[in-house]
Amino acid sequence: MMHAEMMRQAMEIAGIKMRVHSEPLRDENKEVLRRIGLPEEAQQFFVAFSFNIDLEIGELHYDQANCFKKNLEWEDGFQRALRAGLLVIGSGSTGDPIALDIQDLQAGYLFHDYFWEQEAEDPRKFFIKMNCSLGQLFLNSVSVEEYPVDAYEAAAYMGSEFTGYEDLEDDR
Repeated sequence: MMHAEMMRQAMEIAGIKMRVHSEPLRDENKEVLRRIGLPEEAQQFFVAFSFNIDLEIGELHYDQANCFKKNLEWEDGFQRALRAGLLVIGSGSTGDPIALDIQDLQAGYLFHDYFWEQEAEDPRKFFIKMNCSLGQLFLNSVSVEEYPVDAYEAAAYMGSEFTGYEDLEDDR
């Protein structure tokens, strides 16, 4: 479940006028979503939430859906996350990518330091799933006090085994 209504509420709380920034999701980006096996409900979410700019919703960033094809062709990190079944759709307050798990449609954060520095590792090792939809993640970020807005906070909030406090130098 994607919770489109929760996403609308988050945008309203953040003072974003959807009609001002709305743009149709182009066919090549719809095709990317179909090709990666994203369920129809999730595809419709990105059709509904396609904008002409990246948006700041509270402390979180929501990327333009019309950049999926460009990111697939040009962004190594986007491609690597996608190979692991994670669709990068934005970022947290410190630059940690926000990703959607393609299999269960749950949102979470990728520790950006580990994700970028340890390219041989499975990105899921650094993925903190928030056990909620994208819509709920964005709504919680603007309505729940002290809700995580980056991977470190998410790891603590979720009681994750991987906390991100490992020394990168020791792993090389």
